Amino acid sequence: MVTPAIGTQELYKQLDILLKSDIPVFIHGSPGIGKSYIVNDIAKRNNLELIDVRLSQLDSVDLRGIPAILDNQTVWMSPIFLPKDENSSGILFLDELNSASLSVQAAIYQLVLDRKIGEYSLPKNWKIVCAGNKINDKGIVFKLPSPLVNRMVHLLLEAKYDDFKNWAILNGIHSYILGFLGFRPDLLSSEVPNSTETNPAFCTPRAWSMLSTILKNESDVSVISPIIYGTVGYAAAIEFISFIKVYETLPNIDEILEGSCEVVPNEPSALYALCSAVIEKYKDCNQAVNIFAYSKKLPVEFAVMLIKDLIVKDEEITTLGEFDEWIEKYADYII
Repeated sequence: MVTPAIGTQELYKQLDILLKSDIPVFIHGSPGIGKSYIVNDIAKRNNLELIDVRLSQLDSVDLRGIPAILDNQTVWMSPIFLPKDENSSGILFLDELNSASLSVQAAIYQLVLDRKIGEYSLPKNWKIVCAGNKINDKGIVFKLPSPLVNRMVHLLLEAKYDDFKNWAILNGIHSYILGFLGFRPDLLSSEVPNSTETNPAFCTPRAWSMLSTILKNESDVSVISPIIYGTVGYAAAIEFISFIKVYETLPNIDEILEGSCEVVPNEPSALYALCSAVIEKYKDCNQAVNIFAYSKKLPVEFAVMLIKDLIVKDEEITTLGEFDEWIEKYADYII
């Protein structure tokens, strides 16, 4: 049986429940899909401290500590990175657990089960979250021992386009990427290449986010094509560079926002590009009124997509009278 995968929004819900229940959890997922980001974000949302421990870089002695002599007895000096304040609260994030050596995994047994390791005890208001890559992701990953597996809840995270799009809109990801992934959502995440591939790059949400940062500094894809190949892989890069040419055919986005544009593209690729460009340039509710009017000229599926994405960027538009009028027309198409 294959464990059902969940997206990032569902992972937030499940982690909230597990943190309240004080049950350790292991998040399985491919590289670059946001495991570490989500744990960091949940800590911020809940005003919790976060200690991020990369277990693949440690030895077992780094966790238990080194021995010292005190009053003619041997004591173990616990590492400085473990929380000591009994009045503090936070998340102890044990990342790359299944990439750690077997001796480190063995040292984690007691910490996960009894919240102790050697003479150290984890403060009661600290929660344990673990993460690691999947075994079939071609990384350095070891199968976890069954006693350790049975000490945690296991969740499988998968990159889902709708989750990524909502995050991308709120975080200013470049419109080229939003438009392209709307057209080719299957390229949000791709399989890790074989070790024989000359270009080891592959698609992940993290890779697309990096490319967005690059595009904001140089948007001429002909100049940065080698960087694009080296960020998302050759096959995806070829499609991406070809797709960007569509933006040259779009009507003037400023005119759409000003309410003076009547031109509507016909090709689906251009419509995806158009919607992403409008969302990127949107500033305030005054423009929203014109976007509502323009959306009625679009095919229904793109009209609905445009306004749903606009709500993600600015929920205030739902208070406008124009929104009420728009929803009456399109209510049957909104899922």
